Amino acid sequence: MPLSEDQVRTLGNAILAELTHQLSIPRIRQAVGRAGFDAARIPSEDRRAAVVPAVQRLFGEMDYAQQLRAMSILTRELPEDSASAVLRPHGYQFVGGQIVPLALADATEFQFLPASSAEQIRSAFERLNHGDEDGAISAACGAVDTVTLAVYEKYGLGQAPNSFQAKVNTVMDALKIYEEIEADLLQLNVRPETAKEIVTELHEATKHAANALQVIRRALGDVHGSKPAYRRVTYDAIKWASAICGLLEGKI
Repeated sequence: MPLSEDQVRTLGNAILAELTHQLSIPRIRQAVGRAGFDAARIPSEDRRAAVVPAVQRLFGEMDYAQQLRAMSILTRELPEDSASAVLRPHGYQFVGGQIVPLALADATEFQFLPASSAEQIRSAFERLNHGDEDGAISAACGAVDTVTLAVYEKYGLGQAPNSFQAKVNTVMDALKIYEEIEADLLQLNVRPETAKEIVTELHEATKHAANALQVIRRALGDVHGSKPAYRRVTYDAIKWASAICGLLEGKI
């Protein structure tokens, strides 16, 4: 859903306030010039008290399309974590160079997940949105733990190992997930060698994703603070967990 005029004005002013606070006056002039402001109307004196009100006034005079374009450009002038910190109270965050709603996970994604996993993946996204990367990773890994342990119990697979990756591999093999996908592809008239290639790559990707989650949970458990790289790794971890759980939808 596109941003309304009020949302653009509110978010734009919030970003502008942070940008004029963080940047030097020369950099402010450069940033707003790139964003399409009429730089000739900004006072030439080197005083923040003169420059900032002029910049705010120029933004207010722009029409909706100009404000939307300027806001996107100005947001990229800030570190990603700073931009997200400013936008989060308004229900948005800055990810991958884009302003997006806090609800990063499209609700349609959850219909392809086991119910218990869907709730934990949803929780992982919510924690990420509130700056709790460690909690988000724990919730994402918990989603995979929950669904794999449920499979162990339902199908009598015995005592689950401590290894995160081993649980995933055992469950996928026991339920013949990859063989089922290959058979489905063949029914769709995919060439046998192509179906085999797809399944082989999916198998390898799932193993690597499970191992990555295992390493991330172990390595980042004691990390403190929040950095853009940490947020990106956390987001990737949630998506990997969601993909693994999605393979087991309908199996428990």
